[in-house]
Amino acid sequence: MSKYSDLPILVKENNGLQEVELTEGEFSGIIYTYGKVEFVEDNSNEHVKLSFEYDIVNLNNKVIKDTKQFETYIGKILENLIQIGIENNSITYTGGVDENRAKDSGKSDL
Repeated sequence: MSKYSDLPILVKENNGLQEVELTEGEFSGIIYTYGKVEFVEDNSNEHVKLSFEYDIVNLNNKVIKDTKQFETYIGKILENLIQIGIENNSITYTGGVDENRAKDSGKSDL
């Protein structure tokens, strides 16, 4: 189990999934996992929107009264996790097809 020093979470591995436990505030004790994460272009304002799925593993006797508020909260945590992963070069892409890649991978000559 690891705690990200600047984030109010504990992360533990369970059956190949990383479970996130919220450790502070209104949602403290809730455990969940992230599912599909994608960046969706918003052509109207030239921004990218973060879209994600999640599953609640354990509510630990909590009630989520405002789903939108909860999703915004865990969305901000996800943004931070992605940023930490980029900074530590430890983020992994696991799925989909990159249409810009050649079919055969090879070693770069650079």
